[in-house]
Amino acid sequence: FRLLQTVQGVGAKVALAILSIFAPGELADAIATILGDTMVTSREDLVTKDYLKAEIATVHTEMAKVRTEIASAKNDTIRWLIGSQVVLIAALGGMMSLMRAFG
Repeated sequence: FRLLQTVQGVGAKVALAILSIFAPGELADAIATILGDTMVTSREDLVTKDYLKAEIATVHTEMAKVRTEIASAKNDTIRWLIGSQVVLIAALGGMMSLMRAFG
């Protein structure tokens, strides 16, 4: 009864109405079925808002690292491509000079 009242929007009357329909075990099973999580066996197994916030923060941190790595790799690739093109242009220029010289 007291635990039900800790849910937002559930007061004494609603908690009594729920418990008049379900036995505590039936209510726990119904909630587990609705949530799709039948592995919840105790209150300690429930995920808290603080835990979820910490996990979300971790995901955001990891995503920021990946974005940085992608940007760095993209910059390295662009530098490599530009460097390769410069070398290729220089090589072509050298070949053109040779062709003119022996032409």
